[in-house]
Amino acid sequence: MINKKIKSKTQILKIVKDLKIKGKKIVTYNGSFDILHIGHIKSLYEAKNKGDILIVLLNSDKSIKIYKGPKRPIINQKDRAETLSALECVDYVTIFDEINPINILSLIKPHVHCNGSDWGKNCVERAVVERNGGKIYFLKWQKGYSTTSLIKKITELYSTPSVKAVFIDRDGTINDNGLGYIYKIEDFKFLPGSIDALRRLSKTDYKIIIVTNQSGIGRGLYNKADFEKLNSWFLETTKNHDIRIDKVYFCPHTPEDNCRCRKPEIGMLLEAVDDFGISLNESWVIGDDPKDVIMGRMANTKTIKIGSRMPLKLKLEPNFYASNLLEAVEKILE
Repeated sequence: MINKKIKSKTQILKIVKDLKIKGKKIVTYNGSFDILHIGHIKSLYEAKNKGDILIVLLNSDKSIKIYKGPKRPIINQKDRAETLSALECVDYVTIFDEINPINILSLIKPHVHCNGSDWGKNCVERAVVERNGGKIYFLKWQKGYSTTSLIKKITELYSTPSVKAVFIDRDGTINDNGLGYIYKIEDFKFLPGSIDALRRLSKTDYKIIIVTNQSGIGRGLYNKADFEKLNSWFLETTKNHDIRIDKVYFCPHTPEDNCRCRKPEIGMLLEAVDDFGISLNESWVIGDDPKDVIMGRMANTKTIKIGSRMPLKLKLEPNFYASNLLEAVEKILE
């Protein structure tokens, strides 16, 4: 197990004594390793190449708070030690409470102690390492990598809320699809509760996006102008009910066209991501057809299936089932 690599000061000193008797070259490398990144990984592998055994001297939470401030570390010492011990190049990890590793270095007496080149030739560890017959090795500077800059980037990225959406199927979810191929205004009938559901969703920060397969266009049953006419009426009608529809995406193709936009393909969702910068994993898909659920699951959104259960042969389930759109929206807003 990886935690067998994590040793107390007493344990690591005994291990080092035995390893030196066996003629092993001991290398040490200290740091906080808070939010492990590729710069750390490269440096750790470089340090390992300087000897037989690499011991990471890990700053405790207490020591990090002293020299980096009360907001650090981000990751606690137990988790940081476990993460480091999972690396193949790391043989042992031991935690120390002081601001610098001088005390633990005086006890371990490594053959080589690695340090970042940014600490300079006359680093504070140099005297104690050389006094005990060891050498200081300066690791190559991993330009562009630091935990501080990583935290700053994350903070900047998340300083504004992510954009999330509810993608809603139209026919059979918002309106009655009993006649099939709905393209005439007189045939469009809102299902019970759908107006209320959309109005409630409009009061949230979710983008409301309609995604609808319209293969009737590809089959020649109606044309894009027919769809646009109904869609304009739909948007005007919902607006008059204090409903905000952010966009309607439709696929005009038949299954035989093998396009990338027809559900269950995720093309319409990807187009919305490009248009609005949506975070799919914070978004939802609601629909009455298994294709809606498949599309949502393929795009890593949460899904709600309206009506009947999913076919067993698909071996796929939505996050929730609901009897209608209003119930689905209530689940999202819980």
